Amino acid sequence: MVLKKRSFKSGKEFENKVKEYINWCDSKGRLANVAGFAVYADINQDTFYAQKEYYSESFKKVNDMLEDEALNNKYLNDTRIIFYMKNKCGYKDRQEIDTTSSNRIQIINDLPSDVDEDK
Repeated sequence: MVLKKRSFKSGKEFENKVKEYINWCDSKGRLANVAGFAVYADINQDTFYAQKEYYSESFKKVNDMLEDEALNNKYLNDTRIIFYMKNKCGYKDRQEIDTTSSNRIQIINDLPSDVDEDK
C-alpha cells in the first residue's frame, strides 16, 4: 500500500488542526465533516484517511470529535443529523426484541366431556 504524504508533523498537530476547523465551523454555523476539513486543511480526503496509518490514536480521536460535533450540532435539525449519522458514522435504526421472556402460554383443554365436538 502506498501511503499519502504526512500532512501533519505529529498526531497532536493533526488533532489541533481539526479542533481549529471545528471552531471555525461553529463560528460559521456549518457542520464539521471530513470533506470540509480536507478543504480547510488544503488536503484531499484520501490524505485525511491516510493519517490513520501515521497517527492511529489521533485519527480515532479526530473521528470521535467530528462525530460528537455532528451529534451536538445546534445548527441542524434532527432529521439532517440522523441522516448524516447513518450515512457517515454507521448509525442504524434497530428494533430490539426480547426473546428471553419467561411468560409462557398454557393451553388448557377444558371442554366438558359431554359436549359434542361434531356440532
